[in-house]
Amino acid sequence: MTHCIWKLSETSEEVRSKSRVISDTLGIPLLVADLMVQRGVRNTDDAEAFLRADLSGLEDPFLLPDMEKAVSRLIQAIEDGEKIRVYGDYDVDGITSICVVMDVLNSLGAEVDYYIPDRVDEGYGVNPEAVAGIAEDGVSLLITVDCGVTASSEVELAHSLGMDVIITDHHEPHGELPGAVAVINPKCDSGQYPFRDLAGVGVAYKLVQALLMAIKGTPDAVNPPGRLLDLVALGTIADVCPLTGENRIYAKQGLAQMNRTENLGLKALIDVCGLTGRKISAGTVGFVVAPRLNAAGRIGDVSLCIELLTTASPKRAMEIAQFLNQVNVQRQTLEQQIFDEASSMVETYDGEAVDSVLVLANEGWHPGVIGIVASRLVEQFNRPTIVISLDGDEGRGSGRSIPEFDLYKGLTECRGTLLRFGGHKHAAGIAISRDMIDVFRHEINEAGRSALREDDFVPKILCHQEVTLDAIDLEVAKGIAMLAPFGVANPTPLLLSTEVGLLEYRGVGASGRHLKLKLFQNGVVHDGIGFGLGHLASELYSRRIREIDLVYSIEVNEWNGTIQPQLNVKGMRATESRA
Repeated sequence: MTHCIWKLSETSEEVRSKSRVISDTLGIPLLVADLMVQRGVRNTDDAEAFLRADLSGLEDPFLLPDMEKAVSRLIQAIEDGEKIRVYGDYDVDGITSICVVMDVLNSLGAEVDYYIPDRVDEGYGVNPEAVAGIAEDGVSLLITVDCGVTASSEVELAHSLGMDVIITDHHEPHGELPGAVAVINPKCDSGQYPFRDLAGVGVAYKLVQALLMAIKGTPDAVNPPGRLLDLVALGTIADVCPLTGENRIYAKQGLAQMNRTENLGLKALIDVCGLTGRKISAGTVGFVVAPRLNAAGRIGDVSLCIELLTTASPKRAMEIAQFLNQVNVQRQTLEQQIFDEASSMVETYDGEAVDSVLVLANEGWHPGVIGIVASRLVEQFNRPTIVISLDGDEGRGSGRSIPEFDLYKGLTECRGTLLRFGGHKHAAGIAISRDMIDVFRHEINEAGRSALREDDFVPKILCHQEVTLDAIDLEVAKGIAMLAPFGVANPTPLLLSTEVGLLEYRGVGASGRHLKLKLFQNGVVHDGIGFGLGHLASELYSRRIREIDLVYSIEVNEWNGTIQPQLNVKGMRATESRA
C-alpha cells in the first residue's frame, strides 16, 4: 500500500545486554534503552550524558587547530582598534555564524562589520573581487565563517593587500591549506579534535568561546552568553548536520533557549510562522523557520536576515519577519514552477526514471532554488539528481543524492567535464560549460550504474525495533521523546508492528488528506494518524482490510486535558501482502 522497502535493524544479544543494564540503572523502559544503544551509546555513563546533553559536555575549544593563534590575533585587533570584517555564507549556517561572532566582538568593543557574497552574482565562498573591495575599506583583519578552507589564492591576495585572515570553516579541505593566520576547522587536524561534524556556526561559537576564555580567564567564561545558543541551534539544524556529540548539545540546549528566546528578530519570525506558544522542535526549525531565512539568500537580500537577528527594535523585527515570509511564498512559487518543468523532462519507462543519475538543465532556472528542486526530485524519483541553471555558455548546478550513492565521489570521477565542483556525499554544486552537459550526463550515469543496484532506486524505511502494541504506553512515549532532538544520525525512532487489528479509519483534514486510525493488538487500543495517507482510506475499504502491518513513530499527544501515546504512521500494508 505504501511503495517502499522496510528494513528492520538487528538487535544482537550483546546490544540487548547493554540495554538491560542501562534500563535497570537509569529506570527507563527497555525499548528506550535499546534505541540508545543502537545509536552508539555504550554504557550507563554514555546514556546519562546522551539524555542530559548539557553544556558541560562541550569540548575544549583550544583543541581545535590554530585556535590559540586566532585568539591572540583577535585580542591584538581589539586592543589596537583595528577594523575587522566577518565574511560569511548566504545560508542560515553562514548568517547565524556572522551574528554569533559579531555579537561577542561587539560586546568586547571591537570595530566589526560583515560581508556576504551575492548568491547569483558571486556564488559561494571567498572571491578575489570581494577581498580587494574589503581591503580598500581599510580592513586589517578578515574572519571567514562557514567558508574559506579552500580559498588559498584569496588568502594570498588578502596578505598582499595588507590584511590578515582567520578562517573558520567546517567543510572538507582539499590539498594544501590556505596560508592564513589561523585555519580553524575540525576536519583539518588529523583527529586531535574529538568531534568532526560541527556546523559552521558551531566552529564560530568555538572561536568566541575561546576568545572569552582567554580574555576573562575564569571558569564562567567557558560558555558564551546563553542567549546565543538559539542561533547556534538554528544554524546547526538548518545545515542538516548530524545531531550527535556537540551538535546534539547545541541543538537541545539551543532549542530550549529558542522556546524562550530574547532575540527580537527570532521572536518575530516565530510569531510570523504561527509558532508562538507552540513547542519548537528540530523539525519546526528545519521545515518552517529556516526556509524563511534561506529564502532571502536565494531570491532576496540576505542582509535583512542579519538585521533581523541583531535588531533592538521590535517594530523593525516584525517588519523584516513579515517581508521574509512574503519572500518565502515567492520562493515556493518559483520552486514549484521549476520543479514542474524539471520533472516533465525526466525520461521514464513504466513510471520509473530511465537514468540512474538525473541531470536536468534549462535556461532561466533561478540558481537560488535549484538545490531545493533537486531535493524534491530525489524524493519523487529516488535517484541522485543534479539540476543546472543555464546562463550563456555556462551552467551552475546543484545536486542531491540518495544514501547509496556518494555524489562527491561520482563528481570526482567526472571532473574532466566540469569547470568547478565541491560538496560532499549527499549534496554538491558544480559549474559546467553548456556544451559539456551531455558528456557529463553520460559519465555521471556510468558512475551511477557501476555503484547502484536496482534495489537502491526503491525508497527504504529503516525500522529500529519490532514491537507489539501492548509494549507501548505513556512511559515509553515520554522516554522516546527524551531522545530528541531528532535529525541526521539521530533519526526519529521508527517501530514496526505486524498483524495489527484495524478497528476504525477515516480521512481527516482538508479533503481528507490525512488518515485517522484506531488500532488494536493484544488487548490494547491506540490511536494513529497517517499524515498525507488519507488516500489509503478508499483502498482499505474496497479491499475490506482488517489487519495491517505498520511502521510508525510514537508521540505524546495532549488533547482536551488527556495525555496519551499516539502512533504517527509512516507506512502500512495489508498483513496478507507480506512476502
